[in-house]
Amino acid sequence: MILSISFQLKIFLISLFIGLMLGFFYDFLKIFRKYIVHNNIIINIEDTIYWLFTSIIVFLISLYQNNGEIRIFFIIGIFISMLLYNLIISHFFLNLSTKIINTIFKLSLLIFKATSMPLLIVFNIISMPIKFIFNLLKNILKKSKFCVTIYNKILKIKSFILKGAKIQNEKFRK
Repeated sequence: MILSISFQLKIFLISLFIGLMLGFFYDFLKIFRKYIVHNNIIINIEDTIYWLFTSIIVFLISLYQNNGEIRIFFIIGIFISMLLYNLIISHFFLNLSTKIINTIFKLSLLIFKATSMPLLIVFNIISMPIKFIFNLLKNILKKSKFCVTIYNKILKIKSFILKGAKIQNEKFRK
């Protein structure tokens, strides 16, 4: 089927847009990998899923726009725009998105610290009497352990003395 130049230009521009969007989505995948560390197996699985998704999208758009006919300029347009996106735009997009994400993380941390500070102050105020009571009980327990130890020693000495007295009594009775 012979296509008019304007229709071919429309399909080529669509292919350029598709390539830009696919490069853009791959940059999101790169950003995801940057902040959530992956091993090589997971990266390979993600890439496989990405390229399967990409091929399905390209096929469906080709089916819709070209009645299922694969045109070489359509594929070339996608690869050219992905390549240009990767060479020109990707670096700036990745840097900008990294700065935005880092700023969001820093702001979130600042907000968390600001909201947790009153709770921390209340916790410290409440914990002071609890620490005092705990230390007091600990000292009492140490003293009571000391008293129990002395009491046990006295009992041992008493039993030793009583045993000695029994032995002495038995000797005198004989």
